[in-house]
Amino acid sequence: MTNNLFDALGLKKSVIKAIKNLGYSAPTPVQAEFIPVVLQGRDALASAKTGSGKTAAYAIPVLNFLLDYDSKTALFVAPTRELAQQIQSVFRDLAKDTDINTALITGGKNMQGQLRKLKSNPRVIIGTPGRLNDHLKRKSLKLDNTAIVVWDETDRMLDLGFAAQIEEIISFLPEQRQTLMLSATFPPRVLKLAEKYLNNPQKVIIGELNNPAENVTQKNIKIEGNDKLKKLTSLLKEAQGQILVFVQTQRAAAEITRYLKKNLFDAAALHGGLKQKDRGAAVKGFREHSFKILIATDVAARGLDIPAISTVINYEPPQVPEEYIHRLGRTGRYDRTGLCLNLIARADRAQWKQVRAFLDKKYTLSGNGETIPQNHSGDSENKSKVFPPHAPNPSREKQEEIASPKTEPEGKSKILKNPSSKVSRKTEKPAGRKLSLNKLEDKTSSPQKQEEYVFTPFKKVYVGKAKKEPCAPKNTNKKRNPPIRRHKKTRR
Repeated sequence: MTNNLFDALGLKKSVIKAIKNLGYSAPTPVQAEFIPVVLQGRDALASAKTGSGKTAAYAIPVLNFLLDYDSKTALFVAPTRELAQQIQSVFRDLAKDTDINTALITGGKNMQGQLRKLKSNPRVIIGTPGRLNDHLKRKSLKLDNTAIVVWDETDRMLDLGFAAQIEEIISFLPEQRQTLMLSATFPPRVLKLAEKYLNNPQKVIIGELNNPAENVTQKNIKIEGNDKLKKLTSLLKEAQGQILVFVQTQRAAAEITRYLKKNLFDAAALHGGLKQKDRGAAVKGFREHSFKILIATDVAARGLDIPAISTVINYEPPQVPEEYIHRLGRTGRYDRTGLCLNLIARADRAQWKQVRAFLDKKYTLSGNGETIPQNHSGDSENKSKVFPPHAPNPSREKQEEIASPKTEPEGKSKILKNPSSKVSRKTEKPAGRKLSLNKLEDKTSSPQKQEEYVFTPFKKVYVGKAKKEPCAPKNTNKKRNPPIRRHKKTRR
């Protein structure tokens, strides 16, 4: 391919017109690589950083396919409601001049409304695994004509425990189909799923896996004692633009939001315990700048596309290390600069060490006789002509590797970078690890022998007087002598 413009990708004229009406003149790197693969009808396994246009990378060729085959349908599966809503928004914008209708099937929505929508035979179904399975069991959802299936954020779906639901959905799909699987990371469980259900997939990897975006400056801030909330308040006063604060639990999100409102901050909460209309209102208000601060759990780590977010603050570490990349990816989108601040208290250090270990781990995909380097991005010479280099970012030159909280002075922050160059001995990973679509080539260490504990019984010892034996019970059947009757004295 000598040109990466949309005109050279083999798309229909109506699709190209719809793309240009949205203001896009040239594809992003992941779109330039992924769209031709999908148009060829091949199964594909893809990864690219957040904010790189992955949603449009599969929505555009799916729309192109559906315009050619009127009797076929497509299924998009996402781990969260927010991501499913974003997919529907992108596809609706592309297909607004066509007669292709969509149906959003997620939890938190009225079931009767979804049943009416499914009766209209939508061409595109977008949903989350749990609610899709509910409709499949009700037999209100038919997947017999599904020609393309897209699994977006597959690693997150597995993290949320949707493995059984994924298997169930696949059992309802026709054997002849095209499967697209997108994942930010490729742990063994994702590769095992891809090996099982993808047919000779083409791999499209843009950028290094597990690498944070280079245009986002990361800082670790050491917190002493119980000063974390106080430090968060001071950071919020100094930060500019929209601020996204991540916590671990719904309770923490609610309590911190209540505290900030009490201290006259414009803040709102977003977590899985809210009703769907409240979650939608929180995202809409944050997008429209109705308030400056959003306190959220990891439901906002994926699918929240708000370019105006300038700062991400990790008040608490992610429960799953992979989510750190997605949290950080909410800022610095579309090559803008961003800032990520990590508040590290003593109780958080163990979890932050797991994040550090994850960032140090590098995966190499191989299979079908080919090996793809981690920085694979296609023909660099051709890309440089179509995508002009961006203005230099001075923050990139100042970035340093992630430092352990133990080495940081109190009250000071240290600038972070992807810690691939220097690794401490404690967190260094053995080189040569390779993940394959065919098998996992990884030596597993033998389990350590557990110590055996022997319990020796002992006798009770009484100190002092010997304990008396209990007396034998009295014989209650013993005959008693009759009572002596005394004669009354008589008067004389």
